[in-house]
Amino acid sequence: MTLWELIKKGAEDGLEAMKDGLSVFMAEAGKTSRILKKRVELTSVQGDVRKAFIRLGSLTYDLHSRDEKEILDHGDVKGLIAEVDGYKARVREIETEIEVIKKEEERKASQGSGQPPDLGKTDR
Repeated sequence: MTLWELIKKGAEDGLEAMKDGLSVFMAEAGKTSRILKKRVELTSVQGDVRKAFIRLGSLTYDLHSRDEKEILDHGDVKGLIAEVDGYKARVREIETEIEVIKKEEERKASQGSGQPPDLGKTDR
């Protein structure tokens, strides 16, 4: 084999290895991107929960300071409680979506590697 053939073969092998590495990198980037988007959404909804709690506390204190009776029956208080409950439900949904993405990616990775997924693994 001539020097040129050796160089050419080495370059082809290197290019093939680079393609394999790039496809693995892109798959990991896609997984990370999906999870990151969900975590950003989760942080936003958690911020909405905090804001709603602040408004609820402020309103409750205001009603209490005016000697209002039956504060929990007040329409605005009920509305804010419902808002908080809605946000909390969305937080649980997003957390579940993140776990589903992680499990999908583990399953894909284990199928590609021939290894069974690590069922006891947690990332927290």
